Amino acid sequence: MRKLPQFSRFLVTAALANGQILNFANIANDTGVPAATVREYYSILEDTLLGFMLPPWTKSKKRKALSTAKFYLFDTGVCHTLAQTKTIDRNSDLYGRSFEHWVALELRAYLSYRRFDQSLCYWRTTHQQEIDFVIGDEIAIEVKTTKRMTPHDLKNIKLLQEEHIIKKFFLISQDPIESKQDNIHCMHWKTFMQQLWLDKII
Repeated sequence: MRKLPQFSRFLVTAALANGQILNFANIANDTGVPAATVREYYSILEDTLLGFMLPPWTKSKKRKALSTAKFYLFDTGVCHTLAQTKTIDRNSDLYGRSFEHWVALELRAYLSYRRFDQSLCYWRTTHQQEIDFVIGDEIAIEVKTTKRMTPHDLKNIKLLQEEHIIKKFFLISQDPIESKQDNIHCMHWKTFMQQLWLDKII
């Protein structure tokens, strides 16, 4: 790898932008690296299994979806080390993004181990309405860090339900009370993961 200092700056920025919608121009500005080189660096991370793209799910008709991918590093600890994260406040945005990152890794691992061919995507509209994960055209998963789920937490899932494409909907959080509302399964994350690996979700 030539220009190691340049690549090192990129790695730090990639960690800080982990799980966010990719904007090569912004990353190029932050690192002082040409946008074309930034694209090459992301390709290197993918080729060496140090990260992966999360493509957008774009089949919605009632609401226009974004068409830009997100990128996740392969490990939450590596991500925080590169970003020089010392502590994570329970109420911070970083806590939520870290939780989503971990869920993304678990979902991707499950799909790989079970050799399922469904794609793992995310859905976000041009009006910033978002669902964290969509598996094929089968399952939509919204991730929350809340310890008490409210009807407001379901609003984006209900918007996606209006497309009448996805078959099953889940909201996973830190709320210990399991429920089903408007055909949306609301589950504690531990319960969801246990059922996922027991092949009861997909």
